[in-house]
Amino acid sequence: MTRHLVLKTAAAALLFTGLSGCIEGSSLVEDTTRSTAKTVVKTVINDKFPGVDADVYVDCIMDNAETGQLVTLAKAAVTGVDDETVQTVTEIASEPETLTCIAQSGLSGLFG
Repeated sequence: MTRHLVLKTAAAALLFTGLSGCIEGSSLVEDTTRSTAKTVVKTVINDKFPGVDADVYVDCIMDNAETGQLVTLAKAAVTGVDDETVQTVTEIASEPETLTCIAQSGLSGLFG
């Protein structure tokens, strides 16, 4: 995905996130935010842990992230990945549920 497309997606996510109070519960807002956040998480994993299968980590992190964390990550697509972004990804990845997911996903890849 090109940086231009990521920025356009992020801008749309922020716009929809800003409107979320008006369209509470909208799956469009959630889907756009999640998609943008997922791109950021994958970027962080690839940058900080080159050579690992980022998809295993990304899916588990996304599945265990709270809404506020997803919004923070989606914003990073526009503002750029910084220490707060990396910290957010690390916090989610350190949660017991996320660690269990990563372990199970890694093992299923071995025996899949």
